[in-house]
Amino acid sequence: MKDTVKLQTGLHIYKTGQSKYWYARITIPRTEKFIRRSTKETNRIDATKVAYELLQDFMATPIKYSSIGSPKAFRVYVEKLIDKQRRLVERREKSPRYLKDDLKIINRVDDGLLAFFGDYPIDEITTSTMRDYFNLLDDTRDEPLASTTKNKHGVVLSKIFKTAAEEDIIRQLPLIPKFSIKDNPRVTFEEEEYKSFLGGIRKAIERGDKVRGHHITEEFYYFVLIIVHSYLRPTDREAFALKHKDITINEDGSINLRVSKGKTGFRNSYSTEIGAEVYEKLKSFNFENKSVKPNDFIFLPERENRNQANRTFQRLFNHILDTEELKIDLDGNPRTTYSLRHYALQTRLRKSDGDINIYELAKNAGTSVGQLERFYLKQMKPTANMRKNLNRFKSKQP
Repeated sequence: MKDTVKLQTGLHIYKTGQSKYWYARITIPRTEKFIRRSTKETNRIDATKVAYELLQDFMATPIKYSSIGSPKAFRVYVEKLIDKQRRLVERREKSPRYLKDDLKIINRVDDGLLAFFGDYPIDEITTSTMRDYFNLLDDTRDEPLASTTKNKHGVVLSKIFKTAAEEDIIRQLPLIPKFSIKDNPRVTFEEEEYKSFLGGIRKAIERGDKVRGHHITEEFYYFVLIIVHSYLRPTDREAFALKHKDITINEDGSINLRVSKGKTGFRNSYSTEIGAEVYEKLKSFNFENKSVKPNDFIFLPERENRNQANRTFQRLFNHILDTEELKIDLDGNPRTTYSLRHYALQTRLRKSDGDINIYELAKNAGTSVGQLERFYLKQMKPTANMRKNLNRFKSKQP
């Protein structure tokens, strides 16, 4: 605290080093507890008036300010939401991150949802009140909080309001502020760049390249092919969580990959027609002279720590990018292992000449049609056949 001003016994206004606003502090009689509220005023005289108004309101309806006595307090429905989410995680219907990410937003000490709204009656929280909260998020930082992060806070607020609505505490959900997001480009490969990348892996294998004690081998080459031909996310929860029991070979030469805990939940991802061939070569490399067990991981099976396995392949990926001078694309954006998935989706859309069902592609890749339209179709150059189809009319029957 700084600039503390005593207005009367039990009532102070003060400023913190982080906020431009004055705060009111009311001492709860016969206790050692305080109520703190932002006056939302930067001028001391105006803040003083608001502080007295808050004191009068507190004296008239103290229950509204009590976290124990008020059944409508915001924190009550936060606790109900957390309990509901915890049960979903325990039943393995949701990943632990589902709860963990929300708790970070809820429990931030200085500017979390509980710190700002905690004892506030949930049925009195308006859109204007929420805008004050988002302003506070900006005021306590050197630079405004990113729009994507603010929208995440809004999503958690929406969950809490819906929890209160289920209890019939609020009849209508308040309008939650939304912040426009500038789409970041999906960094990918051009066709020739991807071929150079694959060629770089083959050359590294022949040279015997080693990165932090790990040789670049055919296993990494097959990893790249499976990512590109099945649209998997190269993450701990998708590609590196796959076990051999999750793979089924289809009659057409494709494979079905059972993704249990992907970013968008459970899904079956089907590869292109070379999937089975690549998968069999991967098995032969990893389990030469050994039997394959259903619970063995398909990539780096000797590594029990899947996060570590992921980092190992990320380092190999970056090594090939550096040796082939492919780390940065033409727009100056750095490539990551996710660029393989982006290349896979763009290539599938482009080579279909517009014939592919983008709903089925989105479902297979664990994304949405909206994401495909925003990040892949929007910047994709049309092929000759796509341009031809745009200008073709169906011939009339005589």
